[in-house]
Amino acid sequence: MKVWQIATGEPGRDYRELFLDHDIMILGPSDRGNALENNYADGVPNSAGSQVHNFAHKPKPGDRVIMRFAHDVIGIGQIPQDDPLYSFVEAFRCVYGWDLCHCRRVIWAEQYGLGDLANIFHRAKQKPSFTQVHERHIVEMIHAINNSHFDRPLKEMPSIDVSTYTEETLGVELFRAGISNKNIDDILKALQQAGRLCSWYWSEHCGRSPSENEVVSHIILPLFLGLGWSHQQMAVEWNRVDVAFFKNTPTTEDNCVMVLEAKGLGRALSEVLEQPQGYVNNLKLKNTRYILTTDGANLFVYGKSGDRWNPNPIGYISASSLQKKYVLPKGTNLVDTLVMLQPSLV
Repeated sequence: MKVWQIATGEPGRDYRELFLDHDIMILGPSDRGNALENNYADGVPNSAGSQVHNFAHKPKPGDRVIMRFAHDVIGIGQIPQDDPLYSFVEAFRCVYGWDLCHCRRVIWAEQYGLGDLANIFHRAKQKPSFTQVHERHIVEMIHAINNSHFDRPLKEMPSIDVSTYTEETLGVELFRAGISNKNIDDILKALQQAGRLCSWYWSEHCGRSPSENEVVSHIILPLFLGLGWSHQQMAVEWNRVDVAFFKNTPTTEDNCVMVLEAKGLGRALSEVLEQPQGYVNNLKLKNTRYILTTDGANLFVYGKSGDRWNPNPIGYISASSLQKKYVLPKGTNLVDTLVMLQPSLV
């Protein structure tokens, strides 16, 4: 019996609930397709491709898996005896913006007290997303867990419509939601531009990653102009806020209804929410309804629960994957998010 460890995202993009709700573990990148049909092994130990190759080919039924978040162990699982070993699941094409289509089934122990296991990686260096665990004392602790903790049926896989919109069907849905034809044309154009730009930035033809200022000017401003916001309602670099949105003019604190924090393309958005929250509090923006965070390819919308900001996004847009629904952030979909961000509704 071998022991493996796998990571479940980062603060602000934590997908452990997928693991626990559906008895799975998932991994990316998925750009080459099914790992049983396409070669991910690039010869470099612990590279992203090598991890995918090992994930698809090496774990066996009966092996145990440590689920971790950062340096904390948060779960222990076992690969079931009737496991189909490996599958490529399109539903995980966009999980908080990450493509994590490589999937294996794992029965995660429920109501199991981790005790000292929770801290076994606290002194370890940064670990790859997926690797075999060789430390003898850790392996012995995992082997000592009774099999009864994994003696139950597998939970169901997610069943939501993750198909992507065509330009025509998205336009129809936006029209049904009450958005005007003029705004729909502008929104579709802005989304197309954002998708093309992200694809180009990630390609070898670009050779660089755009700064947050470039993300704002090339992707964010065109999208919000398409949504119906005027230039007068959007202030860039306003009181240290990357982009501030105003219900009316003048662009004063009382009229600010939304703020956006931008990062460069591909930059981690973990713990980014704390920064714009600080701006809202320090500037006393009492009428601000939404905080947005973005790296250009992904845009997350956060709302308030009473006087506190909800740590989970209530809206989400992926410029690279215009899906009807997303497994995470849970409960978000493209049309609802675009409607939510209409200036008349903020």
